[in-house]
Amino acid sequence: MASNVSFDSLIPPPDEIIDTHKEYKIAIVCIFLGVLASLCVASRLTARFLSRSWGYDDWAVIPATAFYIGWTALAAYINLHAGVGKPLEEITVGEFSLWYKGVVVTTWLYPIMSATIRISILLFYRRIFAIANGAFMNYAIWILLGLQVAYIITFCVLPAFMCQQLHYAWDVYEHPLHCNDWYYFWSQIALYSASMAFDTILLFFPIIPVVRLHLPTIKRVGVLVIFMLGAGASIASAYKLAVFDIEMKRYEPTNPLWLTYRMSRYIPAQFDRYGYTFWIPSQVEPTVALIGTSLPALRPFLASASERVSQYFQTHITSRSTKSTWQTITPAHASGFVATNSSETELWDVSRSKSPRTTISA
Repeated sequence: MASNVSFDSLIPPPDEIIDTHKEYKIAIVCIFLGVLASLCVASRLTARFLSRSWGYDDWAVIPATAFYIGWTALAAYINLHAGVGKPLEEITVGEFSLWYKGVVVTTWLYPIMSATIRISILLFYRRIFAIANGAFMNYAIWILLGLQVAYIITFCVLPAFMCQQLHYAWDVYEHPLHCNDWYYFWSQIALYSASMAFDTILLFFPIIPVVRLHLPTIKRVGVLVIFMLGAGASIASAYKLAVFDIEMKRYEPTNPLWLTYRMSRYIPAQFDRYGYTFWIPSQVEPTVALIGTSLPALRPFLASASERVSQYFQTHITSRSTKSTWQTITPAHASGFVATNSSETELWDVSRSKSPRTTISA
Protein backbone atom coordinates (compact mmCIF):
# COMPACT_ATOMS: atom_id res chain seq x y z
CA MET A 1 0.00 0.00 0.00
CA ALA A 2 1.09 3.59 -0.63
CA SER A 3 1.03 4.33 3.10
CA ASN A 4 3.64 1.60 3.79
CA VAL A 5 6.24 2.56 1.19
CA SER A 6 9.46 4.28 2.18
CA PHE A 7 9.52 8.06 2.43
CA ASP A 8 12.19 8.39 -0.27
CA SER A 9 10.03 6.55 -2.79
CA LEU A 10 7.18 9.05 -2.43
CA ILE A 11 6.72 11.70 -5.12
CA PRO A 12 8.39 14.95 -3.98
CA PRO A 13 6.74 18.37 -4.32
CA PRO A 14 7.53 20.40 -7.46
CA ASP A 15 10.35 22.94 -7.37
CA GLU A 16 8.52 25.40 -9.62
CA ILE A 17 4.97 26.70 -9.46
CA ILE A 18 2.58 24.74 -11.67
CA ASP A 19 -0.75 26.38 -12.47
CA THR A 20 -2.15 23.78 -14.84
CA HIS A 21 -5.11 23.12 -12.54
CA LYS A 22 -5.19 26.47 -10.75
CA GLU A 23 -8.66 27.31 -9.48
CA TYR A 24 -10.07 30.83 -9.66
CA LYS A 25 -13.67 30.24 -8.56
CA ILE A 26 -13.12 30.69 -4.83
CA ALA A 27 -11.25 33.97 -5.29
CA ILE A 28 -13.89 35.28 -7.70
CA VAL A 29 -16.71 34.47 -5.28
CA CYS A 30 -14.88 36.12 -2.37
CA ILE A 31 -14.14 39.26 -4.42
CA PHE A 32 -17.73 39.48 -5.67
CA LEU A 33 -19.15 39.16 -2.15
CA GLY A 34 -16.62 41.68 -0.88
CA VAL A 35 -17.55 44.27 -3.50
CA LEU A 36 -21.28 43.69 -2.96
CA ALA A 37 -21.10 44.16 0.82
CA SER A 38 -18.78 47.18 0.51
CA LEU A 39 -21.19 48.87 -1.92
CA CYS A 40 -24.08 48.27 0.47
CA VAL A 41 -22.16 49.84 3.34
CA ALA A 42 -21.10 52.79 1.16
CA SER A 43 -24.73 53.32 0.13
CA ARG A 44 -25.81 53.13 3.75
CA LEU A 45 -23.27 55.75 4.85
CA THR A 46 -24.21 58.00 1.93
CA ALA A 47 -27.88 57.72 2.83
CA ARG A 48 -27.20 58.56 6.46
CA PHE A 49 -25.02 61.53 5.48
CA LEU A 50 -27.59 62.94 3.06
CA SER A 51 -30.42 62.51 5.57
CA ARG A 52 -28.29 64.04 8.35
CA SER A 53 -28.91 61.04 10.58
CA TRP A 54 -25.31 59.95 11.13
CA GLY A 55 -24.81 58.01 14.36
CA TYR A 56 -22.27 56.07 16.39
CA ASP A 57 -23.26 52.89 14.58
CA ASP A 58 -22.17 54.49 11.31
CA TRP A 59 -18.79 55.39 12.75
CA ALA A 60 -18.43 51.82 14.05
CA VAL A 61 -19.23 50.21 10.71
CA ILE A 62 -16.31 52.01 9.04
CA PRO A 63 -13.52 50.03 10.81
CA ALA A 64 -15.69 46.91 10.57
CA THR A 65 -15.82 47.32 6.80
CA ALA A 66 -12.10 48.05 6.67
CA PHE A 67 -11.36 44.75 8.43
CA TYR A 68 -13.83 43.03 6.12
CA ILE A 69 -12.10 44.43 3.04
CA GLY A 70 -8.80 43.22 4.49
CA TRP A 71 -10.31 39.77 4.98
CA THR A 72 -11.58 39.75 1.40
CA ALA A 73 -8.17 40.77 0.07
CA LEU A 74 -6.53 38.03 2.15
CA ALA A 75 -9.02 35.43 0.90
CA ALA A 76 -8.45 36.38 -2.72
CA TYR A 77 -4.66 36.50 -2.36
CA ILE A 78 -4.34 33.16 -0.58
CA ASN A 79 -6.69 31.41 -2.98
CA LEU A 80 -4.80 32.75 -5.99
CA HIS A 81 -1.22 32.38 -4.77
CA ALA A 82 -1.14 29.59 -2.16
CA GLY A 83 -2.25 26.69 -4.33
CA VAL A 84 -5.73 26.41 -2.83
CA GLY A 85 -7.80 24.08 -5.01
CA LYS A 86 -4.85 22.64 -6.93
CA PRO A 87 -3.99 18.92 -6.70
CA LEU A 88 -1.30 18.03 -4.19
CA GLU A 89 1.30 17.20 -6.84
CA GLU A 90 1.18 20.77 -8.22
CA ILE A 91 1.66 22.67 -4.95
CA THR A 92 5.15 23.77 -3.97
CA VAL A 93 6.49 23.98 -0.42
CA GLY A 94 6.51 27.77 -0.77
CA GLU A 95 2.82 27.79 -1.65
CA PHE A 96 1.99 25.62 1.35
CA SER A 97 4.01 27.97 3.55
CA LEU A 98 1.95 30.91 2.26
CA TRP A 99 -1.19 28.85 2.83
CA TYR A 100 -0.26 28.37 6.50
CA LYS A 101 0.52 32.08 6.85
CA GLY A 102 -3.00 32.83 5.65
CA VAL A 103 -4.43 30.46 8.25
CA VAL A 104 -2.41 32.17 10.99
CA VAL A 105 -3.58 35.65 9.96
CA THR A 106 -7.22 34.54 10.00
CA THR A 107 -6.95 33.40 13.61
CA TRP A 108 -6.42 37.05 14.61
CA LEU A 109 -8.35 38.85 11.90
CA TYR A 110 -11.62 36.92 12.22
CA PRO A 111 -12.38 37.77 15.89
CA ILE A 112 -11.57 41.44 15.31
CA MET A 113 -13.66 41.66 12.14
CA SER A 114 -16.66 39.77 13.51
CA ALA A 115 -16.66 41.71 16.79
CA THR A 116 -16.50 45.13 15.12
CA ILE A 117 -19.44 44.20 12.88
CA ARG A 118 -21.46 43.15 15.93
CA ILE A 119 -20.49 46.36 17.74
CA SER A 120 -21.94 48.41 14.89
CA ILE A 121 -25.16 46.34 15.03
CA LEU A 122 -25.42 46.78 18.81
CA LEU A 123 -24.91 50.54 18.53
CA PHE A 124 -27.66 50.62 15.94
CA TYR A 125 -29.97 48.71 18.30
CA ARG A 126 -29.10 51.16 21.07
CA ARG A 127 -29.92 54.05 18.78
CA ILE A 128 -33.34 52.61 17.90
CA PHE A 129 -34.50 50.68 20.96
CA ALA A 130 -32.64 51.71 24.13
CA ILE A 131 -34.38 55.01 24.91
CA ALA A 132 -37.92 53.85 24.18
CA ASN A 133 -37.58 50.49 25.94
CA GLY A 134 -36.12 51.54 29.26
CA ALA A 135 -32.99 50.89 31.27
CA PHE A 136 -33.03 47.10 30.89
CA MET A 137 -32.54 47.28 27.14
CA ASN A 138 -29.80 49.86 27.54
CA TYR A 139 -27.96 47.75 30.12
CA ALA A 140 -28.28 44.63 27.97
CA ILE A 141 -26.71 46.41 25.01
CA TRP A 142 -23.84 47.74 27.12
CA ILE A 143 -23.19 44.26 28.53
CA LEU A 144 -23.07 42.81 25.02
CA LEU A 145 -20.71 45.59 23.93
CA GLY A 146 -18.42 44.76 26.85
CA LEU A 147 -18.50 41.08 25.93
CA GLN A 148 -17.32 41.97 22.43
CA VAL A 149 -14.20 43.51 23.93
CA ALA A 150 -13.64 40.38 26.03
CA TYR A 151 -14.23 38.26 22.92
CA ILE A 152 -11.54 40.14 20.97
CA ILE A 153 -8.99 39.94 23.78
CA THR A 154 -9.59 36.25 24.50
CA PHE A 155 -9.47 34.99 20.95
CA CYS A 156 -6.54 37.18 19.98
CA VAL A 157 -4.49 35.75 22.87
CA LEU A 158 -5.28 32.05 22.33
CA PRO A 159 -3.61 31.71 18.89
CA ALA A 160 -0.30 32.81 20.36
CA PHE A 161 0.03 29.38 22.02
CA MET A 162 -0.57 27.25 18.94
CA CYS A 163 3.16 26.71 18.36
CA GLN A 164 6.29 26.79 20.47
CA GLN A 165 7.40 29.72 18.34
CA LEU A 166 5.15 31.49 15.87
CA HIS A 167 7.34 30.99 12.80
CA TYR A 168 6.88 27.21 13.08
CA ALA A 169 3.22 27.74 12.16
CA TRP A 170 4.11 28.27 8.48
CA ASP A 171 7.22 26.09 8.34
CA VAL A 172 5.82 23.09 6.47
CA TYR A 173 8.42 20.57 7.67
CA GLU A 174 8.72 21.80 11.27
CA HIS A 175 5.03 22.50 11.83
CA PRO A 176 4.08 18.93 12.93
CA LEU A 177 6.93 18.89 15.46
CA HIS A 178 6.36 22.26 17.12
CA CYS A 179 2.64 23.05 16.69
CA ASN A 180 -0.42 21.57 18.35
CA ASP A 181 -3.11 21.28 15.69
CA TRP A 182 -5.65 19.98 18.19
CA TYR A 183 -5.14 23.11 20.27
CA TYR A 184 -5.83 25.10 17.11
CA PHE A 185 -8.92 23.00 16.41
CA TRP A 186 -10.50 23.44 19.83
CA SER A 187 -9.64 27.13 20.08
CA GLN A 188 -11.29 27.71 16.71
CA ILE A 189 -14.32 25.66 17.76
CA ALA A 190 -14.61 27.91 20.83
CA LEU A 191 -14.20 31.01 18.63
CA TYR A 192 -16.88 30.00 16.13
CA SER A 193 -19.22 28.83 18.89
CA ALA A 194 -18.95 32.14 20.74
CA SER A 195 -19.45 34.02 17.49
CA MET A 196 -22.54 31.98 16.65
CA ALA A 197 -23.95 32.54 20.14
CA PHE A 198 -23.55 36.31 19.85
CA ASP A 199 -25.05 36.32 16.35
CA THR A 200 -28.03 34.31 17.60
CA ILE A 201 -28.62 36.81 20.42
CA LEU A 202 -28.55 39.65 17.91
CA LEU A 203 -30.91 37.71 15.67
CA PHE A 204 -33.67 37.60 18.31
CA PHE A 205 -32.81 40.83 20.13
CA PRO A 206 -35.21 43.11 18.18
CA ILE A 207 -38.27 40.85 18.56
CA ILE A 208 -39.69 42.28 21.82
CA PRO A 209 -39.16 45.98 20.95
CA VAL A 210 -40.66 45.55 17.48
CA VAL A 211 -43.65 43.56 18.77
CA ARG A 212 -44.47 46.48 21.08
CA LEU A 213 -44.66 48.94 18.19
CA HIS A 214 -48.12 50.33 17.44
CA LEU A 215 -48.12 49.22 13.82
CA PRO A 216 -50.23 46.85 11.74
CA THR A 217 -49.07 43.25 12.01
CA ILE A 218 -47.81 43.13 8.42
CA LYS A 219 -45.67 46.24 8.94
CA ARG A 220 -44.28 44.91 12.21
CA VAL A 221 -43.30 41.66 10.52
CA GLY A 222 -41.63 43.62 7.72
CA VAL A 223 -39.67 45.78 10.16
CA LEU A 224 -38.67 42.71 12.18
CA VAL A 225 -37.41 40.90 9.08
CA ILE A 226 -35.25 43.88 8.12
CA PHE A 227 -33.71 44.08 11.59
CA MET A 228 -33.14 40.33 11.79
CA LEU A 229 -31.35 40.30 8.46
CA GLY A 230 -28.60 42.31 10.09
CA ALA A 231 -27.95 39.44 12.46
CA GLY A 232 -28.69 36.73 9.91
CA ALA A 233 -25.02 35.85 9.97
CA SER A 234 -25.89 33.40 12.76
CA ILE A 235 -27.12 30.96 10.12
CA ALA A 236 -23.89 31.29 8.14
CA SER A 237 -21.78 30.99 11.30
CA ALA A 238 -23.67 27.83 12.33
CA TYR A 239 -22.97 26.30 8.94
CA LYS A 240 -19.32 27.34 9.15
CA LEU A 241 -18.97 25.79 12.62
CA ALA A 242 -20.54 22.52 11.48
CA VAL A 243 -18.36 22.27 8.37
CA PHE A 244 -15.19 23.12 10.30
CA ASP A 245 -15.92 20.45 12.91
CA ILE A 246 -16.70 17.78 10.30
CA GLU A 247 -13.75 18.58 8.07
CA MET A 248 -11.16 18.73 10.84
CA LYS A 249 -12.14 15.19 11.86
CA ARG A 250 -11.92 13.86 8.31
CA TYR A 251 -8.68 12.00 7.68
CA GLU A 252 -9.47 10.34 4.38
CA PRO A 253 -8.38 12.42 1.36
CA THR A 254 -10.69 12.77 -1.61
CA ASN A 255 -7.74 12.15 -3.96
CA PRO A 256 -6.96 8.39 -4.07
CA LEU A 257 -3.33 9.18 -4.97
CA TRP A 258 -2.86 11.56 -2.03
CA LEU A 259 -0.72 9.15 0.01
CA THR A 260 1.69 8.56 -2.86
CA TYR A 261 3.04 12.12 -2.49
CA ARG A 262 5.65 13.15 0.02
CA MET A 263 3.70 16.24 1.12
CA SER A 264 0.86 13.99 2.33
CA ARG A 265 3.04 13.33 5.39
CA TYR A 266 2.99 17.05 6.28
CA ILE A 267 -0.26 18.42 4.88
CA PRO A 268 -3.60 17.35 6.41
CA ALA A 269 -6.08 15.64 4.11
CA GLN A 270 -8.66 18.32 4.91
CA PHE A 271 -6.73 20.79 2.76
CA ASP A 272 -7.99 19.16 -0.44
CA ARG A 273 -11.31 21.06 -0.15
CA TYR A 274 -10.18 24.01 1.93
CA GLY A 275 -11.50 26.68 -0.40
CA TYR A 276 -15.07 25.38 -0.16
CA THR A 277 -15.02 24.35 3.49
CA PHE A 278 -13.25 27.38 4.99
CA TRP A 279 -12.94 30.39 2.70
CA ILE A 280 -16.46 30.42 1.26
CA PRO A 281 -18.31 30.08 4.61
CA SER A 282 -15.90 32.56 6.20
CA GLN A 283 -16.66 35.10 3.47
CA VAL A 284 -20.42 34.59 3.43
CA GLU A 285 -20.85 35.14 7.17
CA PRO A 286 -19.58 38.76 7.43
CA THR A 287 -21.07 39.58 4.03
CA VAL A 288 -24.56 38.69 5.23
CA ALA A 289 -24.01 40.69 8.42
CA LEU A 290 -22.84 43.85 6.65
CA ILE A 291 -25.55 43.77 4.00
CA GLY A 292 -28.24 43.03 6.58
CA THR A 293 -27.17 45.81 8.92
CA SER A 294 -27.17 48.29 6.02
CA LEU A 295 -30.75 47.57 4.92
CA PRO A 296 -32.58 49.55 7.65
CA ALA A 297 -30.73 52.72 6.65
CA LEU A 298 -31.44 52.10 2.97
CA ARG A 299 -35.10 51.18 3.45
CA PRO A 300 -36.54 54.74 3.14
CA PHE A 301 -34.50 55.41 0.02
CA LEU A 302 -35.42 52.07 -1.50
CA ALA A 303 -39.09 52.72 -0.73
CA SER A 304 -38.87 56.19 -2.28
CA ALA A 305 -37.16 54.82 -5.37
CA SER A 306 -39.76 52.07 -5.65
CA GLU A 307 -42.56 54.63 -5.38
CA ARG A 308 -41.02 56.81 -8.08
CA VAL A 309 -40.63 53.85 -10.41
CA SER A 310 -44.23 52.84 -9.74
CA GLN A 311 -45.47 56.36 -10.44
CA TYR A 312 -43.42 56.52 -13.63
CA PHE A 313 -44.99 53.36 -15.00
CA GLN A 314 -48.47 54.39 -13.90
CA THR A 315 -48.07 57.71 -15.70
CA HIS A 316 -46.96 56.08 -18.96
CA ILE A 317 -49.49 53.25 -18.85
CA THR A 318 -52.58 55.46 -18.43
CA SER A 319 -54.60 56.12 -21.51
CA ARG A 320 -54.04 59.21 -23.65
CA SER A 321 -57.55 60.45 -22.92
CA THR A 322 -57.00 60.34 -19.18
CA LYS A 323 -53.68 62.12 -19.57
CA SER A 324 -55.28 64.76 -21.76
CA THR A 325 -58.08 65.31 -19.23
CA TRP A 326 -55.49 65.82 -16.46
CA GLN A 327 -53.48 68.31 -18.50
CA THR A 328 -56.53 70.42 -19.48
CA ILE A 329 -58.34 70.27 -16.17
CA THR A 330 -59.59 73.60 -14.82
CA PRO A 331 -59.99 74.74 -11.20
CA ALA A 332 -63.76 74.36 -11.49
CA HIS A 333 -63.42 70.63 -12.17
CA ALA A 334 -60.43 69.86 -9.99
CA SER A 335 -61.96 69.98 -6.53
CA GLY A 336 -59.34 72.48 -5.50
CA PHE A 337 -56.21 70.96 -7.18
CA VAL A 338 -54.38 72.48 -10.14
CA ALA A 339 -51.42 70.67 -11.74
CA THR A 340 -48.36 72.90 -12.01
CA ASN A 341 -45.24 70.78 -12.52
CA SER A 342 -43.66 67.51 -11.45
CA SER A 343 -42.30 68.85 -8.18
CA GLU A 344 -45.21 70.96 -6.87
CA THR A 345 -48.88 70.52 -6.03
CA GLU A 346 -50.88 73.76 -6.03
CA LEU A 347 -53.85 74.05 -3.64
CA TRP A 348 -56.47 76.55 -4.78
CA ASP A 349 -59.75 77.29 -3.08
CA VAL A 350 -61.97 77.61 -6.17
CA SER A 351 -64.98 78.71 -4.15
CA ARG A 352 -63.27 82.07 -3.58
CA SER A 353 -61.93 83.61 -6.73
CA LYS A 354 -59.79 86.13 -4.83
CA SER A 355 -58.30 83.76 -2.27
CA PRO A 356 -54.54 83.20 -2.38
CA ARG A 357 -52.96 80.06 -3.71
CA THR A 358 -50.85 77.83 -1.46
CA THR A 359 -48.05 75.81 -3.01
CA ILE A 360 -46.61 72.73 -1.24
CA SER A 361 -43.38 71.29 -2.59
CA ALA A 362 -43.42 67.54 -2.87
